[in-house]
Amino acid sequence: MSIGKNIAKYRKALGITQEELGVKLGVTNQAVSKWESEVSMPDIMLLPEIAKALGITLDDIYGIVKEETATPVSADEFPDFCYKKLVELFYQNTKMRFTHIGNTEEEQLAYEFQKLSEGCRLGCISNTKGAIVTTGDFCFIDNNYKAADSENIIKSTAGSILSCLSVESFQKVFSYQYKIAFENSKASNREFTFDEIMNGCNLTEEDAFVALGLLQNIGINESYIDRSTKTKKYVFLISKALYAHAIYTLAELLSEDEVWTIVRDTSMISDYAFNSDEEIGKMN
Repeated sequence: MSIGKNIAKYRKALGITQEELGVKLGVTNQAVSKWESEVSMPDIMLLPEIAKALGITLDDIYGIVKEETATPVSADEFPDFCYKKLVELFYQNTKMRFTHIGNTEEEQLAYEFQKLSEGCRLGCISNTKGAIVTTGDFCFIDNNYKAADSENIIKSTAGSILSCLSVESFQKVFSYQYKIAFENSKASNREFTFDEIMNGCNLTEEDAFVALGLLQNIGINESYIDRSTKTKKYVFLISKALYAHAIYTLAELLSEDEVWTIVRDTSMISDYAFNSDEEIGKMN
């Protein structure tokens, strides 16, 4: 792709007009138009300024594709790595750029991560490919939300799970087990006795029995009789608990008062982007 075509590509991705780019560079919009239509070429001394105005590099201007080198990522680093890559991909395919933050891609992206950590919601919805929600510490992707019969999830056994999550004793036991399990190990399922749960959560015997029964019913706990001690052990299944944690997080987002606004953005690979009202005001 030529220099002119690359300028047009990145200008459109940034969501600015030829006139706005011209103002940044001190040239007319006709000059920008001639570059992009390849009638003329920008002065070579102006190329660094063009790259800066578009938040890209000179390699991007010239269309030079660098060969990517593989970066080893440990298992412990992998969740953070995936999260950052997901946010970068989402950011790069939207028009959510704030010109007062800085011209470089690094400055813009750093600002987006900052807003996520402060609770500003970012996400996108596609008419055909699914939906994504990202917050400062959570991502959720659904690529099946428009599949046939997907609406029937509301009528499925998932309803019993949501009912369990609203029971106070269930919440106490789940929180207690979750905290203890992850303090002790990253991967091994943690075992608890009935008395440990009852005393640790400050519950009555009846409430502890109900909570542990609910946890077993939805698969977060399993139980067995320890042959040596003849006592019943409750096994907290970490992999199942992570799903419950995701449900809690989504429910928390849903219950917040913040209003989400959907913005039509035809330049995106995905069809829609949404942001909080506060950020929408800054964009306009």
